[in-house]
Amino acid sequence: MRRATLMTSIVLTLVGFHGTGAAEAKSGSLQARDVARERKASLLIRVAPGDWGNANPAEIEALLNSVGNEMLKHFPGSQVPPIIVSPSRNGPLVMYQKGPSNEYQVLLAAKDTHWAEYVYEFSHELLHILAGYDLRAPTRTARHQWFEEMLCETASLYMLKRYALSWDVLAPRTEWKGYTAELQRFTNRAFSEKHRRLPVNVTFEDWYQENGQSLATKPYLREKNELVAMMFLPLLEQIQDWRAIGYLNLDNREGDPTLQDYLARWYRKTPVAQRQLVKNTFGVFHFNLPAEDAGPAAAGMQAAVQAEVSMPDEGAAGKRGR
Repeated sequence: MRRATLMTSIVLTLVGFHGTGAAEAKSGSLQARDVARERKASLLIRVAPGDWGNANPAEIEALLNSVGNEMLKHFPGSQVPPIIVSPSRNGPLVMYQKGPSNEYQVLLAAKDTHWAEYVYEFSHELLHILAGYDLRAPTRTARHQWFEEMLCETASLYMLKRYALSWDVLAPRTEWKGYTAELQRFTNRAFSEKHRRLPVNVTFEDWYQENGQSLATKPYLREKNELVAMMFLPLLEQIQDWRAIGYLNLDNREGDPTLQDYLARWYRKTPVAQRQLVKNTFGVFHFNLPAEDAGPAAAGMQAAVQAEVSMPDEGAAGKRGR
């Protein structure tokens, strides 16, 4: 694990917003007709009236449905019940309590036409829904819940980068194309925050050894979660199938003694064909894969996984999933 690797990754990421955005939008992004077809997907997100500042709820609704459909491309075959999104000073969060027709209820703090903030906040809450956050007991914090919070932050970074590079194609309205520069500034600022990088000469193993215990019992240590999210972003970029995240909270015992136990349960609950993201997660933390994969072939695979993803050094019931 070398610090230079992460610094190179971050530099390439930031440079990408300025120099390669247009080319990537043309070559690697969806073409306009594909975007139009995806907007006909079954995901239904309704934005409730309220204090959205100078933004029209219909505009917000168009954007959030675009974000939702982009996210669902990483969960092929998955279906999500309708979602009601409301403005709130207590947001962003997803509530445990469902709406009158069993809709998920998401609160956002974003206001006005700051579209980047909507992308960032909603991506986080939608991943909670896709991760089955409501399978956890709402009256208590689950041990290692920070890991889900971190994945949600990683998804936010992924979607910010996706939209910053491809806004000309993904913007729900053609008249919004002029927002590209502001979206890229917001994204660059998020990626450049100092707390998202490891201290000089500190490896990720050393950092986690020092911080792992506090993370296990305090899921909302925002700056620590955001640092780990920078480590995980390359995984979500490399592995486009994220369906394993849907099994994260299945049979959640809330008391897995260690993070490795927590990840092993996730591994065993995930269908074999969808385990790559879980396997690479073991590589990030340099954990051995669960015993069922023991043997010479598995040892070779584990070594390959760790080499591939070697990370650089760089509440209340009915209320929230955060």
